[in-house]
Amino acid sequence: MVHMKKITLACILLLGITVAPAQAEDGFFSRALAKARKAMQGAFQMAFLPKLPVVFHKATFNAMFDHTQKSFDSLQVSVAGQNYTGVDVANDKSTHVKKSAELALHIKSLFGSSHLAYGVTMMVGFIKEAIDGSFLNPNGCREKADLYADHVGAMAVFGQEKFDRSLQKHAEKFLRPDALSGDAPSKDASAQNVPDTDSQSSEKIIDLSPFAADSNLAIQGQ
Repeated sequence: MVHMKKITLACILLLGITVAPAQAEDGFFSRALAKARKAMQGAFQMAFLPKLPVVFHKATFNAMFDHTQKSFDSLQVSVAGQNYTGVDVANDKSTHVKKSAELALHIKSLFGSSHLAYGVTMMVGFIKEAIDGSFLNPNGCREKADLYADHVGAMAVFGQEKFDRSLQKHAEKFLRPDALSGDAPSKDASAQNVPDTDSQSSEKIIDLSPFAADSNLAIQGQ
């Protein structure tokens, strides 16, 4: 009986010795992970960028920075004959474009290389997408459209013409799904005995628009 008590006590002590460090380790790991998540989220929001000084190529930086920040204000996109503007773009996609442009322009202003600035910016974008949805950022999700937005923003280092062309090419991917579904023209108009006068006026409106159904994405006012 005495031996059983001793064995039981030894087992309890052994269990306490093995469990206590594990609990301490779990607590340390949790705190470290929380700090890492907070640091990464702050870094990927790039709130530090406006605080960085622009020493070299300041005129070019200012011109392209202003252009990219205002690029969605006058954006007009045609999808299946329906026109959309910058207000129909998802906020996170426009933020990706603007922040990537700002990062790329800062890198170019420091090192003078457009290709280096583009490459580093895209690498940051790839890393962010790899982290999204992982244990480091479980609330995030990976989207190919985010990488397209990073690409468009990074193209700012190659000048306004290439940036605009890239935005025209990919802008459709940045539209909000609800905007696309809510503003889509009715496909049942022909089956609802619409008067000929209405259909003719609709055709006139489409003909007068610079955005035909089969036209490329376009930006106005640049």
